[in-house]
Amino acid sequence: MILRINRLRQFGIFTDYNGSAIQQFGRYNLIYGWNGTGKSTLSNVFSCLENRSLIPRFAGAQFSIAQEDGTSLTEANLGASQINIHVFNQRFIHENIDWDKSVKSILLIAKDKIDDLQALEKKKEELGERQKAHTANLTEVRTKTEALEKFLTSTAKKMKTGLQAIDTSDSYYLNYDRRKLSKFIESNGELVAKKESVLSDDKVIELTNSAKPDHLPNITFISIEIEEGYFKKAAGRIRDLIGTTAINQAIERLTENPIIRDWVQKGLEIHEHHKSESCEFCGEPFTKARAEALAAHFSKEFTDFQTRLNNAAIWIESQGAPAHSLPASISFYKEFAAEATKLEERYKEAAQKINEQIEGWRDVLKAKITDPSKTDIQILDMGEDDVTNFNAVLSSIVDLVKKHNNKTDNFSAETSKAKRSLELHFAAAEIQEFDYAGNEKLCKDLDATATTDKKTIDGLALEVGKLEALLSNETVGAKEFNDILHRFIGRSELCLSFNQVKKGYEIIRNGVGEHDGNLSEGEKTAIAFVYFITKLKENGNNIKDTIVVVDDPVSSFDSNHLFHAYSFLKTQCIDAKQLFVLTHNFTYFKLVRDWFTTTNRNRAKKTPPKPPVAFFYRLDAPPGSPRHSLLVDADESLKNYGSEYHYIFKKLFAYRVKTTLDRDEAFLTANLARKLLESFFTFKFPRGRNDVNQLMDAGLEGCTVTTPELKEKIYRFINKYSHSDVIEITEESAENLAGESHSVLNNIFQWIEEVDKKHFDEMVEVAQGA
Repeated sequence: MILRINRLRQFGIFTDYNGSAIQQFGRYNLIYGWNGTGKSTLSNVFSCLENRSLIPRFAGAQFSIAQEDGTSLTEANLGASQINIHVFNQRFIHENIDWDKSVKSILLIAKDKIDDLQALEKKKEELGERQKAHTANLTEVRTKTEALEKFLTSTAKKMKTGLQAIDTSDSYYLNYDRRKLSKFIESNGELVAKKESVLSDDKVIELTNSAKPDHLPNITFISIEIEEGYFKKAAGRIRDLIGTTAINQAIERLTENPIIRDWVQKGLEIHEHHKSESCEFCGEPFTKARAEALAAHFSKEFTDFQTRLNNAAIWIESQGAPAHSLPASISFYKEFAAEATKLEERYKEAAQKINEQIEGWRDVLKAKITDPSKTDIQILDMGEDDVTNFNAVLSSIVDLVKKHNNKTDNFSAETSKAKRSLELHFAAAEIQEFDYAGNEKLCKDLDATATTDKKTIDGLALEVGKLEALLSNETVGAKEFNDILHRFIGRSELCLSFNQVKKGYEIIRNGVGEHDGNLSEGEKTAIAFVYFITKLKENGNNIKDTIVVVDDPVSSFDSNHLFHAYSFLKTQCIDAKQLFVLTHNFTYFKLVRDWFTTTNRNRAKKTPPKPPVAFFYRLDAPPGSPRHSLLVDADESLKNYGSEYHYIFKKLFAYRVKTTLDRDEAFLTANLARKLLESFFTFKFPRGRNDVNQLMDAGLEGCTVTTPELKEKIYRFINKYSHSDVIEITEESAENLAGESHSVLNNIFQWIEEVDKKHFDEMVEVAQGA
């Protein structure tokens, strides 16, 4: 069953209706609404459900209708609906009956073919089960698809926010949306599924920095590496030098005192240069023995060896790790800065290790120079790993500079590459957590199943249609229709006769002649309503499985037909799965209301008591611009009063006691006041009154309190604000209406009281007691 109309948007007068606040629909539902409140539009909502498509004039409408099984019917899934609903309204009449030509066929099953129905029923049962399963499958497809769409939308939004924070000038990421993410996934399906595509936090930070739009200049750096084997050769030469001695006759004191030795050696060079025969320091002459001893000590070989040692000492002072001016870390792009700092530290450590070993070599040479005769001095070889490490650090610095310069030279391409890597990371992280691939495959599998099921269902439907065509008979339909129509209108001169050429029924009067389209409005309405009820049984349709909607089957009936229509509706539709009756005729409303009320009352008397199954509603179209309509719960006065006159009197009397009326109440007052006066004066003065003005003139006779001027004021008020031919809706007229309505309302009740005080007093008692 249909439980509630949750939403109606852009559906004619239902501009934005929300029905979540009213009571749920029951098995029997009665809706009362005056003309213009949206009654026909509401019946067309049900027609859309019957046709499984939106009526063209409501092509842009949206709706949501809750069903008993927990699902909702919307404009999106309407085509797949399996709801069994039949609607009687003006649209039904227009689509089925051409009063000037023919009436569409009704296919009923002949009694002699009832046994053949079993095969048809089995097929229909199978068809129904498959359709139900298909609908459930489509619902699951829609749910899964919506989940995928929601995931793409939310993920794209998060990615947009994250990528925008990196670079707000990139229009691609500035306008990142579900469509772009979907395209990215489609183009990188294998990559987004790989675990390796989800990066570490450090890598994300690096790429984020790399994607920044800060363009830096190139860095110049010249690397001087240590030649392979360089220090090995140097160590060999130093080792040879310190292991060598010069032949001399050593003077012990000079040997033990290098300072004195150097002083004396320098002095000898001076004396030889000046050819001095005596000591230039003390003036004493050299002895021959002393001169020979000093000459032996400072022999030429020894002097040359000392020169070699001194030269080696000078050379080694320039040795060590090659000095470099490293580029500052702040000159690199931010993603390289941390690496530049690390390499700078590694460079210092590698250079220090080499320089410390060179310092040891210096100390060895100093010791040899101090005592050239020593031959037991040792030096260590330079660590090859230290040299290799030093050169590797330099190579890493060169590579980092190349990366920096490459980004500078190809800035746009490199930043884009970083952004694409980040896009892949973000997408992969979300997709793998959500299992997008699995959900997408499930959707495709479900959709494929639905397509296959649809083909099976279409085939079954075709078989059912063929069986129905074999079993159904237009003549049987015409016979049943004619029998019901004759009982309904109480005479038998109108009949339906099947025309094989037209493939439809002709309306024949008195059993002779051709199609008779010259029918009274009462006859047309009777034929249409009986036709609808008869058609409910078409093709073996079971009323117990059918939702029936009836919109005003009594618009042109006289009182006799009105009661026929009520009893006909009750006897034919009481077993319907669900029944909706819409009417503007209060007498018909009252008849159906009393039937429904009795049903609820009888259920309440059961042991244990059963809940009500019949509910009452009212259509309301509050004034305003644009006009809109609401379906609301019927108020107690509408459910309890015995006539429309009672209801209107009570409504207006409630407005009368209010100090002021708002604009909506004021607009309603004009319409209700006209109906109240027209009903009152028609009853009081039934003879020869053709319009409201004449009735009001008759009511003025004998009155003293109500003057012709007051009568004219009341007439102009109800005529101006309630008649579609003259109504004026402007801001000024709306303000006048709100200002005048309360005063005119008091004049109307004063007039009714003056014409018939006893009637007025009793009506007040009824109104106040309700």
